[in-house]
Amino acid sequence: MKTLLVHFSNDSEVKELCSRSASQDIDVLELRDLSRKSFIQNRFGTKKTSSIRLKGYDVDLNDYETVILATDESFGNIAPAMKVFIRQNDLRFKNIICLVFGEGRSQKKATDALRAEVSLSGGTANCVISVSQRALKREAEDLLFYVRHCIHV
Repeated sequence: MKTLLVHFSNDSEVKELCSRSASQDIDVLELRDLSRKSFIQNRFGTKKTSSIRLKGYDVDLNDYETVILATDESFGNIAPAMKVFIRQNDLRFKNIICLVFGEGRSQKKATDALRAEVSLSGGTANCVISVSQRALKREAEDLLFYVRHCIHV
């Protein structure tokens, strides 16, 4: 079975990192929020999930054994678009790996929030990884750099 990488970020470096992770064994899905947002809402993720409209995607999660969820941290929470994706999909019986990109103490709150969202969707976050922006710029060649110990690809 294959691996699906689902990501949402306002950071161009994170987007690039995720897109470089596509391979024969890994499909990449970039979530795109079609709702109109102000600069503040876009930058700080303050938009409520009820007003998020995701761009349509043609992915059947039944085709994947492992799902990697990668998102930015903002004020101790995850991106509303990622919350909507998780709430719209059944994550039971999947190997769920979570990556949260951010800085500081609020990053722990964001990883807890992501773990809770996955749990509400019926899944279990088997591996949750926090990556600082500093480390991201210094070390990463692709996203698999951070998750190799969680999956076998």
